[in-house]
Amino acid sequence: MGDTESSAASTWRQIREIEIPAGLDSFKDVPTHGSDEVIDLLGELGYRYIAINPGSSFRGLHDSIVNYHRNVNPKILLCLHEEVAIAVAHGYAKVGGFPAAAAIHDLVGLMHASMAVYDAYLDQVPMVILGGSGPRDRFSRRPIDWIHSADTQAQLIRDYVKWDDEPSPSSAFVHSLMKAHQIANSAPFGPTYISLDCLLQEEEIESGLRPALEISLFQPNPPIAPDPDAINAAAKLLCSSKMPLVIGGRVGRSEGATALLVELVELLGAAYVDDRNTVSFPTDHPNNCNLDPTVILDADTILSVDVVDLPSLISRQKGSQDPTAQDVSIIDLSIGDTGAKSWSNSSAITRPRTIQLLADPLYGLRELNKAVRHEADQKAAAARTSSIRRRVAAAQLKGSATTKQHWNDSPISQVRLVGELWDAVKEINWLLLLRNTRSWPEGIWKFSGAGEYFGDSGGGGVGYGPGAMVGGALAAMELGKLGVGIIGDGDFLMASSALWTATHYGIPMLMVINDNNSFYNDEPHQSRVAERRGRPKENSWIGMRIDDPQIDLASLARSYGCWAAGPIDDPAELGTALESGLDQALNGGVAVVHVHTVR
Repeated sequence: MGDTESSAASTWRQIREIEIPAGLDSFKDVPTHGSDEVIDLLGELGYRYIAINPGSSFRGLHDSIVNYHRNVNPKILLCLHEEVAIAVAHGYAKVGGFPAAAAIHDLVGLMHASMAVYDAYLDQVPMVILGGSGPRDRFSRRPIDWIHSADTQAQLIRDYVKWDDEPSPSSAFVHSLMKAHQIANSAPFGPTYISLDCLLQEEEIESGLRPALEISLFQPNPPIAPDPDAINAAAKLLCSSKMPLVIGGRVGRSEGATALLVELVELLGAAYVDDRNTVSFPTDHPNNCNLDPTVILDADTILSVDVVDLPSLISRQKGSQDPTAQDVSIIDLSIGDTGAKSWSNSSAITRPRTIQLLADPLYGLRELNKAVRHEADQKAAAARTSSIRRRVAAAQLKGSATTKQHWNDSPISQVRLVGELWDAVKEINWLLLLRNTRSWPEGIWKFSGAGEYFGDSGGGGVGYGPGAMVGGALAAMELGKLGVGIIGDGDFLMASSALWTATHYGIPMLMVINDNNSFYNDEPHQSRVAERRGRPKENSWIGMRIDDPQIDLASLARSYGCWAAGPIDDPAELGTALESGLDQALNGGVAVVHVHTVR
């Protein structure tokens, strides 16, 4: 990543100074209602923003943010759909490591938000979600309250949040919030949900009668440390292996992972592969085998570092239908099945392992590296390194040939799309927030390691991308970097309104829409089914293609206040469009470049 930063970019650190409350000079900064205390605590815990889609069920909380806390710490981020609000908080927490909060309307708002909550849960992203509910007092309910409330409201998402609560009386609000924060930010991270009764939010309190919570006594749990005997056994196994392989997973969100992984790989003379849709290792490191993941077939020991589904990763290379049929030693460095729930089958993955290093991945890597330093055979490591580097060099030649072959394709190829975007941004301080998952061409984008790309939704939810990119771009802005990303047309269309939030609050970013005019993921599925049944597979596009009429996504982006270019059909025009979009983003704008690509 380049060290240069535009002078305009240096002013990004805060969002636009808008939505400033008026007429508050005569009001005291002391809590007078139950919801006031909630907002006080959010501010003390470091929640700078709260993404919301408004609703009357949290009108008391809303008033406390605006007329008590003066719309700062937290500041409202207005979103046009509940799913977008959760995705914004998701992206903000994942990219910046900052505390993230969202507030959503009662039962109906929670229904809209539920897919995004599931994404955050499976992606292990910490988040506190506040929902209005009730009123519990049935004699105080309006007609609409009967159909918009439930007993218990959190039942909707209980199977995919870490913890939920419906505190009562209002004096219990702050205790519930403190616990929600503590649980969400303890590994395994995840969302927590609190239903705040709408009448209790508006209940008056006697100021000064409740003792303040001592926040230092309610900190999230410290990292989990590995068993020393297991560490030593893992080090011996790796050092005695003929072909050790290290695979990095979600640990790629933490910048500190790269130095530890590089040290370990070089001590062992091991091969390295990133898990699907993650980046933890330098692209140009000569032991990086991402261009040739068939190295998995030759490994006799695999160290899996926070990999979500290692069995499937292995079976994809072996062509096996049984992900448990493995003739390789597995060392699993992760927090394992801690916190697993049985409602979603995501928790039912069978994970065979020779050694389980139950630990925080970074802490575990530090301890493992210490042990490997004492066990490593430098001569054997050098021999393995030489073999791996020859393999990588051959894969690089093949990759370069493929890039040249498809550079001038029309519609625009994925290698051209990624290559041109990389050329545009490589000299600035960028963070890659989204990318095309299945068609990503390895080796073109030069990552220096972890903390530069932030993966997919976690739960496979289409519609995650726009909101998550806005939240991630906000975090990138606070870090003095520019958020850039490649998003599919289907993902974009499901939640394009997130762009309004970005332009409204002045959150700079460069979004490239990878538009193949299709929900293409399912076209190959339809083709295979038809072929197996002896039916015409050329009909696989029906019910998939997004054309006739084609949607002018650039004009849609402009309607939200963005600068936009496209659709770009000519590959020769792509570089210029991306450079123009980058200039707009570096000057604080929301830039969208709409590109028609090959399926």
